[in-house]
Amino acid sequence: MKTILRALTVVAAALVLAIPVLAEENAVMQQEPQAQKNECLLVAKNCPTDSIQERIQRIQGEIMRGSDVYTNDELRRLNNELQEYQKMLNNDLTGGGA
Repeated sequence: MKTILRALTVVAAALVLAIPVLAEENAVMQQEPQAQKNECLLVAKNCPTDSIQERIQRIQGEIMRGSDVYTNDELRRLNNELQEYQKMLNNDLTGGGA
């Protein structure tokens, strides 16, 4: 009987110590997707094939995330990229020209 009580005490103690660690891990895992930078838009890695309009929307969405995720330099690059895609879209819609 003492052995069973000792074993249950050890298991209960292990659970009490493990629960906060697991909860913190879960919180970190939930935050990571929000804080991840879009490498495709920054350095053309892992890029899905988008139309110009889709790419513009994705860049605008990333710019809206702001300095919580991106540095000022990265935001500047995203804005430059946005301007380039908007020019491309305008050229496509107007049939070329400058």
